[in-house]
Order: sequence, then C-alpha cells, then structure tokens
Amino acid sequence: MLGLSSLQKIAQLREGVSIECKLAQGRDGTGALPEDIWKTYSAFANTRGGYIFLGLRELPDKHYEVAGVHCPKQVLDSLWQGLQDPTQVSVNLLCNEDIKIWRLQDGNVISIKVPRAAPSQQPVYLHGSPHGHTYCRKGEGDYVCDTEQVLAMLVAQKN
Repeated sequence: MLGLSSLQKIAQLREGVSIECKLAQGRDGTGALPEDIWKTYSAFANTRGGYIFLGLRELPDKHYEVAGVHCPKQVLDSLWQGLQDPTQVSVNLLCNEDIKIWRLQDGNVISIKVPRAAPSQQPVYLHGSPHGHTYCRKGEGDYVCDTEQVLAMLVAQKN
C-alpha cells in the first residue's frame, strides 16, 4: 500500500498515470466528494489502477500540502453511495480495504486504491452509457475513450 506516514511523503507525491490528488472541500469549507472523482475512478479502472488522494492542495510548484478533509465520514458516505448507483458508475470495484483515512497533524487525508477492472468488467463508465462516458488515464489526465477503444473493451468483455 502506498502510505502517507509523514508529511514529507506527501510533499514527494506527483500526479501521474497512477496518482491523482484532489482537494475535497465543499463551498462551505466542509468535506465534499469532488464531482470529477468519477472520471478518475473510470480512468484508473480502465487503464492500470491507481490511487486517488483526497484532502491535498496543489501548490504552484506542483508539490502538495495537506488541506484536510473536514468531514471524512460524509465524504466516504457520498463515495459509497455513488459506487452503488449504476447511473453514477457502472461497477463498484472497491472494498473497505481499498480506502484509508490518514489522520495527520495538518488534517485528514483519504486514500482510495482503485484496482484495474478485469476485462469482463470493462469498460467502467459513467452515467449509464459507455459511449462518451468511458475514461482512460494518460499521464496525469483523464481522457474520454473514443468509440474504437470502447468497442474493443466491449468485445474483450465477451471473450
């Protein structure tokens, strides 16, 4: 497991093909599940898996600092609700062991380990339709899969 046992390790994090960091703070300063987490979840599941860290703020030099998740239970409740909602995401790949709350001096950070979906589970898509709502990870970004990529996953799913 990728650990966050110290603030020094957080400072060393860099977004990339298997790491995504998100702020996870609502407008009123309470914890909130970022809306774009689902694109990253889909992208990691369809690519090679990865870690999503909630409660980190990106600095101008691309390093991260702890901003904290003020209501981690509320954020996790929203995550589990979304994972069980087929209009949000096509499949839940997570179990309790994939999610950890790190209680650090500067605030709570949530780590979510998203596994790569088995070919029989791909494509992992959003909003009830694979076309236009399936994502892949390239570098540090989540990109919509084109029709050919989606069809290739659907064919592999049947085999």
